[in-house]
Amino acid sequence: MRRRFSRKGNVSEVSPGDALPDPVDQKRMRSKAYDSAIRLLARREHARAEIKQKLKIRGYEESLASEIVDDLTRSKLLSDERFAEEFIRSRAERGQGAIRLRAELRQLNLPAELIESRMVAAQVDWARLARDIRKRKFGENIPKAPAERAKQMRFLQYRGFTADQIRRAMGASFEEDHLLNATELDAADSHLD
Repeated sequence: MRRRFSRKGNVSEVSPGDALPDPVDQKRMRSKAYDSAIRLLARREHARAEIKQKLKIRGYEESLASEIVDDLTRSKLLSDERFAEEFIRSRAERGQGAIRLRAELRQLNLPAELIESRMVAAQVDWARLARDIRKRKFGENIPKAPAERAKQMRFLQYRGFTADQIRRAMGASFEEDHLLNATELDAADSHLD
């Protein structure tokens, strides 16, 4: 006796005398899955893992979802490289830093080499972006009060900027680092834990 899985993932027992799924039904199911993936891609770029997961959520079997993803990749309708480029560009425009972007791309199962190559290719000046985001959120003046400085640093840290980028955004260069010491950054770190 074998098991048969429906589109919704329900399991039923199939005896040897039962008919196997109709090839026409399989073809129709594949066509529906392909159309569903195309509709998803029409809205925005997706990573391969995203499309596969969304097809599985819609009730398609993993093997069919993998097959559709492979077909879309071969026909260049689906590309992790293109997705990573678009993702980095759009998120940087929203003011998110490199640390956060790398983490989000890793969650989408993109290879580390691909992530790093796309980050370099994006040619984003992360320190300038951090400074611009800080100015947009808090204004031109850099605060003197430690509590306000820590608040602004926590904000930039949450956005995904490095300690060096935060120092620069707060107006400290390497020569002026005594103005923004490590204890302030440590205070910002402790608030995120």
